[in-house]
Amino acid sequence: MNAAAKALAQGTFVSASQSTATLSSQMLGVILLIVAVLTSAFSVVYVKALDRNLFSQLQVVQEQHDDLNVKWGQLLLEENTWAAPARVQAIAQQQLGMVVPTSKEVAVIAVAQRNDGTSTNG
Repeated sequence: MNAAAKALAQGTFVSASQSTATLSSQMLGVILLIVAVLTSAFSVVYVKALDRNLFSQLQVVQEQHDDLNVKWGQLLLEENTWAAPARVQAIAQQQLGMVVPTSKEVAVIAVAQRNDGTSTNG
């Protein structure tokens, strides 16, 4: 038998050579190992529960990300629809009374260039 089993079988946790009620060094080592094993087991349970909670949160955030990507795609389609050149031209003509100018109404203005390549207006 090992020292812990012998001590349990004898019903004593103290060394026979000592007169005070102190634990033997072997029993102290066994108790410390038991405490270490229990601490390790509780740590494993805690970390596993924490892992499950974090994974659950990750799935929620990924679902929100996917929903936002779908919404973003819908908004891009809507923006393209509202900004279509044909639609803008139709609204300009119907609501604002604008018309495309004829070639006689278009004036071309020449901008003088400096030596450094920039215009005189800028």
